[in-house]
Amino acid sequence: MKNNSNRTPPLFRGLVIVAGFLLLIWGGFHLWQWHKLRPLRAAMDSFTAESAMEPISIYPVTIQPQQITPKARELMARFVKSLDSPLIENESFGGGWTFHYTAPQGQVSVNGNIVVFVMDDGYRLQARFYRSDKEVYKQLDEEIGRLFDEEAERQGLDIP
Repeated sequence: MKNNSNRTPPLFRGLVIVAGFLLLIWGGFHLWQWHKLRPLRAAMDSFTAESAMEPISIYPVTIQPQQITPKARELMARFVKSLDSPLIENESFGGGWTFHYTAPQGQVSVNGNIVVFVMDDGYRLQARFYRSDKEVYKQLDEEIGRLFDEEAERQGLDIP
């Protein structure tokens, strides 16, 4: 009679194969995401408080780039650097304010934790970042809100 006590049970062997296959798919997905997001990361890394920016608007108020305070620009730079754990998505977004800047690789728009990147060749990439410095964003939101309030008051608009 043959001793089969040192053989791996077939069910366990099958579970190991399935787990290995799932890990391979998971790793491949993350490698693909990393590869696709490299240009976006480079564009975000190039952002500083001195980067060329476009106006920030919430209808009917527009803040011109020269009106953005050094404090707000510094908070923007800190917030962009704090964004982490991206996932490519194509869902539409709206609401709130968005700031835009020009990077060597193309145009970047930041709306909270959603970043849209349009490369110079027209390729568009949108990613949602699942980690960021919430305290910096809160300070930035308050500073931008203050700038909008000042501009609305200067224009004589009564916005609640």
